[in-house]
Amino acid sequence: MTIGSRRREVPSVGAWMCGLVLATTLPMAAGFMLVRWGLRYGFAPQTVSIQPNPPQGDRVSAGQWMRVVQPQGLWVRAQPEADSPVVATAAHQQVVERLAVSPDRQWEQVRLPDQQVIGWVRAGNLQPLIPPPNLWVTARDGLMLRQDPSTSAPVVTGLAYGQELRLLTYNADRTWAQVQVPATGTVGWVKAEYTNPTPPTEREGRQVQVHASTGLLLRDSPDGTPLTTLPNREILLVLDASADQQWLKVLVVRTRQKGWVKRDYTQPL
Repeated sequence: MTIGSRRREVPSVGAWMCGLVLATTLPMAAGFMLVRWGLRYGFAPQTVSIQPNPPQGDRVSAGQWMRVVQPQGLWVRAQPEADSPVVATAAHQQVVERLAVSPDRQWEQVRLPDQQVIGWVRAGNLQPLIPPPNLWVTARDGLMLRQDPSTSAPVVTGLAYGQELRLLTYNADRTWAQVQVPATGTVGWVKAEYTNPTPPTEREGRQVQVHASTGLLLRDSPDGTPLTTLPNREILLVLDASADQQWLKVLVVRTRQKGWVKRDYTQPL
């Protein structure tokens, strides 16, 4: 060996294997010790518990009609929160349908039937509507149920002479009545002058037509034995009415057959 030169050492196979084991196990051991130390002294990562969305409110009886008793009226908000956007207003004495109550009982969810708006109002500003009186249609040729208290408002449906309605409220000058059709739950406005709180006597000789997509049973008496099924739009001549005004005695113009039909499934021509 020349003086000043260095001998290059070649590691043995055993030494090489020992180094490989130390290189792989020491970091894992160190990491394990750090995790244990962190758990012992409170430095463990915090877990986050994801809760489901809170319920929107306790359900109450659907279709419960309420009247606004707050003299200044109410803001109707999108959510049961004081800073939630206002989606509508409910005037003093306006009739609304209560749908739900918030979990904290501080808000009530309502539907404004004339505007078809659903939102939230502060609790304590509504009172249950006293069982509303009934009205009957007195217009000889029937009456239009409209979306708003105006003759230019869209027509919701037609109402027959003598048809029973449930009164909800009047507009300010009492020229229009907001009513509900008991058979279908439909809500709208009618001209008040064409209604009366007592049922009218049935006018004989007027014509009506069947208003039932699946047809209408012609019976031998009010709620009696079926005679036949009348198709939709069948023309009938009114002969009489039952004492409660719920049934019409009719003559089928096409076949000259007589019988009784449910008034709610007819409409004036």
